[in-house]
Amino acid sequence: MIQLNKLILDIDNYVLHNDGQQHGLTPVECHLLQVFMLNPDRVLTKGEIYKQVWQHENYDANNLSVFISRIRKILESSPGSQSNLHTIRGIGYRLSGDGR
Repeated sequence: MIQLNKLILDIDNYVLHNDGQQHGLTPVECHLLQVFMLNPDRVLTKGEIYKQVWQHENYDANNLSVFISRIRKILESSPGSQSNLHTIRGIGYRLSGDGR
């Protein structure tokens, strides 16, 4: 289990608990969230993310953006919540550790 603010990631069962709601995840979604939650407030480059999740350096920007979009929808699905997964244009992404 990894916790960051209201997010609790159960990596063994591929489940994210977000403010009382439970969301089933694919293995890739779970691994992506794990990488972000273990590195809060740190800008992760697209290459870094791809290397950690897919275990190779040649990343597919479209593939990564699809998974980022899916994770944002999950993070925004709780009533009144917004995604704290930010795009850092031209570099990568950052998950805000303070819930903003």
